[in-house]
Amino acid sequence: MITTIPVLADLAQNVGGDEVEARSLVPPGADVHSYQTTPKDSIAIAGASLVVLNGAGLDDFLLPVLTGAMVDSAVLVVASKDMVEQGLGDGLDDPHFWQDPLLAIRYVERIRDGFIQADPNNAAAYRERAKKYVLRLRELDREISDILNQVPPENRRLVTYHRAFSSLGRRFSWETHALVAGDGVAVTPSAILQLSQIIQDNRLPAVFAEPQLSTSVLETTANEAHASVAPIYVDLATGGPVTYIDMMLFNARSLAENLR
Repeated sequence: MITTIPVLADLAQNVGGDEVEARSLVPPGADVHSYQTTPKDSIAIAGASLVVLNGAGLDDFLLPVLTGAMVDSAVLVVASKDMVEQGLGDGLDDPHFWQDPLLAIRYVERIRDGFIQADPNNAAAYRERAKKYVLRLRELDREISDILNQVPPENRRLVTYHRAFSSLGRRFSWETHALVAGDGVAVTPSAILQLSQIIQDNRLPAVFAEPQLSTSVLETTANEAHASVAPIYVDLATGGPVTYIDMMLFNARSLAENLR
């Protein structure tokens, strides 16, 4: 099976189990917004019985490649289907819904249903693995809440380079601020001034940058406001956490350690 981004591949692997090899088109650490597919990708898509993308504006530009290479019997799953319409995020500005573990459960359920449609003979196994993984994600949600509660309420403000953590903020009642709506979007002087003011007015000790992105402007803004820059991940990246659960716990601990 094929997914567009690494985090979806990890979720799918937990449902598919050892009988399935979940592969992401976009490699860990690469920027999905600027990814260009290769002929090798099309061959991999053609051999997949299940294809999963996020949707909501994140990877929809890959749809023509996916649908053009898929065989007729393959199943296409849009993991974030209906989430924008239900007001569960900031729409096209922030389609990274998996930053909320409870929304990640909805991803898992859609992926489970996709596996069952593509391979009904193993439906019971997919249901059982998904059930166990969902229980673990509910536990993860509680673990993150406990970690983030270590941060004083006045410091529960997450400042990042690009807007990717709105769902995390919504779930755990944190404010989120970003320089740009997405990677590749130009940083404006007014955005820099506004973010600097937020850091200084709230005396935030740290802001957070994704290691795989070029965030020199954020680092300069933080330095001028006497704040440090700490790591955070929106997706799996080379040299970083290797699973969704590891990534979410890493992020929570990074927030707690740098903002309390």
